[in-house]
Amino acid sequence: MTNPSLMIRQATEADYEQLCDLFAELDLQHREARPDLFHKPKGPVRERGYVAGLIGGPESAIFVASERDARVLHGLATVVTRMAPASMVKPERRIAEVDNLVVHRQARRMGIGRALIGQTRDWAERKGFGTLELAVYEFNDEAIAFYQALGFATAQRRMALSCAS
Repeated sequence: MTNPSLMIRQATEADYEQLCDLFAELDLQHREARPDLFHKPKGPVRERGYVAGLIGGPESAIFVASERDARVLHGLATVVTRMAPASMVKPERRIAEVDNLVVHRQARRMGIGRALIGQTRDWAERKGFGTLELAVYEFNDEAIAFYQALGFATAQRRMALSCAS
């Protein structure tokens, strides 16, 4: 179900505090599922300069979802570009990647995640990318199902083996 009053826009530095609230929600989910990999930062959830770089960078963006008549943010998506180096068997590739996607728990199932992914896809297409990629942890069944419903397919699986006794 979509919300007709929903607005997707690029984040501004004035959104910093609310962006950090959304990042904190995302981080908590990861810490709870994988405390061996994720920990609570000692300082801010995200440094102001880091967020400003994502907002202002030509190779990155943060998109946010809000009601048209309010400044309250319901979700965010960050998209970045990176280079995959060439090898003997693969050419160098320039990749657009959804680095973060979070929708506030109370705002889920309203089409916000779908709209944010649509905006990141449009951004990548305008920049000349042929694909939009993302990584998702195996514990996140809900996110995996969501991405599959949008047409994302597994392109590569990264696996780990514990070497600790």
